[in-house]
Amino acid sequence: MTGTIKIEGKNLIFEIHGIDIILAIRKSITVPLDHVSSVSTDDLSWEPFQQLKVAGASLPGVIKDGMFLSKDGLLFFEMHDTKKCITVSLNNEKYKKIIFEVQDKELAAKIIRDALSNNLE
Repeated sequence: MTGTIKIEGKNLIFEIHGIDIILAIRKSITVPLDHVSSVSTDDLSWEPFQQLKVAGASLPGVIKDGMFLSKDGLLFFEMHDTKKCITVSLNNEKYKKIIFEVQDKELAAKIIRDALSNNLE
């Protein structure tokens, strides 16, 4: 199930829907736009043994929801379809990256990039 993103003021909000709220152990994540360092729409792979699950659910090829520890730090996943995910890299936040499935990843990335541009002005 895909999540949604929205911009409220100077914050980026990731909203999780349906059963994923239970699996990810979160309903939403809010981060200040000025903590976003980049947004990527590159396709991902499952890499089942590259991260250690801290809290959440993981079944390679099916679902990856919640907090995972990687060599880069703490990551948050909300992922069912790797081709529909955006990767948001963060500074000064609990998570180093949020990997989040959305309906239209190009549109989601554009919304975030536009908000980042407007936030700089």
